[in-house]
Amino acid sequence: MEWFYEHYKDLSAIGIHIRRLLHEEKSEFQAIKVYDTVGHGRLLTLDDMVMLTELDEFVYHDLLTHIPLCVHADPKEVLVVGGGDGGSVREVLKHPGVERVVQCEIDERVTRVCQRFIPSVAGALEDPRVELVFADAVEYVRARPGAFDAILVDSTEPIGPAANLFGRDFFVDLRRALRPGGVISAQTESPFYAADTVREVFKVLRGVFPEVHAYYGAVPTYPSGCWTFALASDGRTPAMLDHQRAAALRSRYFNAAVATGTFALPEFIRLLVDPAAQAV
Repeated sequence: MEWFYEHYKDLSAIGIHIRRLLHEEKSEFQAIKVYDTVGHGRLLTLDDMVMLTELDEFVYHDLLTHIPLCVHADPKEVLVVGGGDGGSVREVLKHPGVERVVQCEIDERVTRVCQRFIPSVAGALEDPRVELVFADAVEYVRARPGAFDAILVDSTEPIGPAANLFGRDFFVDLRRALRPGGVISAQTESPFYAADTVREVFKVLRGVFPEVHAYYGAVPTYPSGCWTFALASDGRTPAMLDHQRAAALRSRYFNAAVATGTFALPEFIRLLVDPAAQAV
């Protein structure tokens, strides 16, 4: 048996004990690999970066999806940007009021590989409420003003195919693509190892949306094990989160207590996402 190592920006490395490589291919956009591991279930990597393991993927997907959908008054149509593994769609479908979920993923091969090798994550993509779109999300979003109640940006790091998903123009288009009362969520990287990225993303978001709020969670196989997320809208806030709906969800990480506690930021994250807070 061998070990898979991800080296992150010459700052750290994480090792995962693997049994064997199950699948490997080079798509038009990136190298896709799936491993069988000793203690993490199936492992998906893109360009040798950890995207998910079956052991802890539910933390990330729960936080990215359930926070915005419980803050929204009544989400019916949801867009997942990226998220080719299908985990975000799986969680969105747990909300009984959702009628349509569009997953817009630029690399179809990621989705097809996950459907074959990681059905615990991608299995919900066959639900009739799901529409799979394989296209550039930047163009897709720009062409659909007022189309969605919630948009979840389930992107990789801001490099390669995902680089444009962290810029101001894209966030402006996201705001236009929302219906009144709409919300977005986005993964915003590690506050330990990608502090500059976290700081810049929240700065850009605050220039586009009136309401921007940070939250975080623990994902052991992501660099530093601590991951941040953004919630943004024209008027919805964490105080509007429907705790009754949150309590009714059957999720492995998210519950009514987490719905509140995840916004209780450690001081270093609070100052990172809102430099103005230093004066408070």
